[in-house]
Amino acid sequence: MENLRIGIIGNIGVGKSTFVEALQRPELSKILLSCFPTLEGSEVHTFHEEFDPIVLEAFYKDPTTTAFMAQIEFLNGRLRRQEKISQARGIVLEDRTIFEDYHVFGKAQKILGHMNEEEFRAYQRSYNLLTDRIDQPDLVVYLRAETDILLERINKRARDSEKSISRNYIDLLNKLYEDFIRKHIRCPVMVIESNHEQRLMENMETATHRIADKIKELNLRIATPGIQEWVKLPETEAAIRAVEAERQLEDFLKKNCCLITVAGNVGLGKSTLTTLMHRSLRIGALYEKPENNPLLEKFLQNKKKYCYELQRHFLRIRTEQRLKGKQEQGSYVKDRSLAEDILIFCQLFHHDGILTADELDLLSTEFHQVNRNLPSSDLLIVLQGSTDQAWQRIQQRARHMEMNGGWSYREINFLNQLYKNYPEDVCRCGYHQKPVLKINTIQIDLTNRVHMGYIFEQVYEALQ
Repeated sequence: MENLRIGIIGNIGVGKSTFVEALQRPELSKILLSCFPTLEGSEVHTFHEEFDPIVLEAFYKDPTTTAFMAQIEFLNGRLRRQEKISQARGIVLEDRTIFEDYHVFGKAQKILGHMNEEEFRAYQRSYNLLTDRIDQPDLVVYLRAETDILLERINKRARDSEKSISRNYIDLLNKLYEDFIRKHIRCPVMVIESNHEQRLMENMETATHRIADKIKELNLRIATPGIQEWVKLPETEAAIRAVEAERQLEDFLKKNCCLITVAGNVGLGKSTLTTLMHRSLRIGALYEKPENNPLLEKFLQNKKKYCYELQRHFLRIRTEQRLKGKQEQGSYVKDRSLAEDILIFCQLFHHDGILTADELDLLSTEFHQVNRNLPSSDLLIVLQGSTDQAWQRIQQRARHMEMNGGWSYREINFLNQLYKNYPEDVCRCGYHQKPVLKINTIQIDLTNRVHMGYIFEQVYEALQ
């Protein structure tokens, strides 16, 4: 189902649950929903924390022996909640996110010595495996308060399970939250100072308008695919609807010159989608054509020597294609976006030591400089799938360049992690100012006519 997820995060006692409940009041929900694409049945959904109170009480009584068990149980509770979140339609308010479990509370147990090295490594592996396919929220609202104020609130609400919470523990969590915000959240963050709880509650309407303004800045058409509505139709009816969606989009693109750019990890179907849109919609196409790149073969033979030069070459090519797609008559679909090089591939090359820090800085400034003078694509489509899916397709198509000196599973996995946040990063960095359409390639089969009809309908709505 289509949704926009807002994570409400912050330390114990900061007022997350109260804040989330306030946002569900009809007058405030209306403000949030006014920023969301018009969808029949959309509403504001609240998802509070789910955990076993017996486990929580046992943890606070004896954290040294129960920390590992408790963290696994808390993680399980959030995973169960995540299934419900994925089915919600509209605005989703998450009272604490699954990512805090590890980066704040899990790390705190290791720092305090409540988990030994072996237990923490086991917990770390479980977290990484179980959250691999869970995206960060579209927006995070961080409620921040000082340690002494949090302790005062905890003591005031007098929950039995929280009586043993120490100042040292709350102070450590506060520090880990600041680290979490600074290093590990890649989606946009809005910080709300909540040292004065009463004042915050009195100004909830102002806070809600701030959140609404932040949602508008995202400039995303949220499309975690709701393909179920299509595939439940009778076969003939679904096929007819797909044809109608295709013709509707084709007519629109004839009357309105648009540039649609397709982004996504290697192997997830960018070229396939580009070709299908080119042929089905009778619009122009701009392909990457790696076989015609004079530097790519040299790069595969000596990556460190030719990496910087190759990236500058890509920048020139993609700049020319962007200008062609926007300046010539008619609509175009473009295979690969300009910003993927600097935000995705250059990050991998720098991480692997192929691209130096100085070279990365030079490329970043050049990309920004070039992008300032380029017209934006009218729509960015980002294909998102799993590492295994991308790797399997790379093996199946067995392209010479990809198999000989090309990609490894580790590299594809690294890229896939970066692509999870690319729709937000590309807008936040100023490389794209118009709508973004996210397509989950695990749920969508690009060779299925009905599925393509769904995509065409989504593209048409996004371009409106």
